[in-house]
Amino acid sequence: MKKILLSICMLLALTACKDENKVNEQKPVVKIGVLSPLSGSYAHFGDAMKTAIKMFEADEKTQQSPVKYKFFIEDNAFNTARSAVVAKKLIDIDKVDVIVTLGSDIGLVVAPIAQESKVIHMAMATDRKIATEGDYNFTVSTPPNKNTGKMIEELQKLNLTQVAFIIQNTAMMQSVADDIRGAGRDGSINILSENSINSGERDFRILIHKALQDNPQAMIVQLQPPELQIFVKQLREIDKDIVITSVESFSYPEDKTLFEGTWYSGAVVPSKNYLAEFKNLTGLDTTDYSELVYAALEVIRAAYTTADKTAVINNIINLKMDSFSVGNVYFNNDGVMQTDASLYTIKDGKIEPVEE
Repeated sequence: MKKILLSICMLLALTACKDENKVNEQKPVVKIGVLSPLSGSYAHFGDAMKTAIKMFEADEKTQQSPVKYKFFIEDNAFNTARSAVVAKKLIDIDKVDVIVTLGSDIGLVVAPIAQESKVIHMAMATDRKIATEGDYNFTVSTPPNKNTGKMIEELQKLNLTQVAFIIQNTAMMQSVADDIRGAGRDGSINILSENSINSGERDFRILIHKALQDNPQAMIVQLQPPELQIFVKQLREIDKDIVITSVESFSYPEDKTLFEGTWYSGAVVPSKNYLAEFKNLTGLDTTDYSELVYAALEVIRAAYTTADKTAVINNIINLKMDSFSVGNVYFNNDGVMQTDASLYTIKDGKIEPVEE
């Protein structure tokens, strides 16, 4: 009798699986291409992006969605030229409906390609020019004016308003530069000196001595790896005490030893539930902006109620939702996601939000 009952249960389970598979096969498919740095100095961001995708696929809301999602993950090594080639491959060969990118420099390269091909582009980036490229482009991050505002507010609170400003000539860094200069023009801070560097430079000692001649109380360092680590190491050899801060930059290196005890402003704090689930999967406390990738996928899931891309775009613009990963999400008419900035500190090599 037990064997008969067991056989019946197995038959019912197999039937249920077949029915579920049949339903999944009948669902329309939204193809999502992801440009991810799976190699090079930003590979830890690529790994985090893959974890966010894994979490999204396992989400019950995704499982119950009337749409099926298929991912095409490509390594762009965080290189702009390679990103253009990969984006065209995803569009022309894989026929993706959506492209997800990380970083302003990458987003700016992909934006015109996505616009011309009428493929929705969700960029985890701060440069607003990406979103204004056309209707198909959106940015999913805290806008640079809010990030900069949070940093300036903290500098004022600490009475560190006499500053030196170091900026790298990349889109990622320049996206916040105008807002920092604006704070200097309106008197929020006094920018004693501004020095620019190019990617590939390695000796900053003359520049550092020059910036320190004005006796700044703090230094705003808008550089990206590896120039960021090289600059800070050389700075600490010359002046180990000067306060350094930035908008987001200190979160980029995988090894944050050089930035122990520093604070900086950055994107919205990921939710506690997201942090817990991410740590459960990876064992890591640092999410490396994967929460923004997850939020972008949540936006796509909420917006794709139709195959009509114009309607999907309108749905994104008019969307107001409570994201699992970052809380309240909505976009302005340009397609720039609106979220508040947060303060972070580096403690024991880990990023921690500063409680306010």
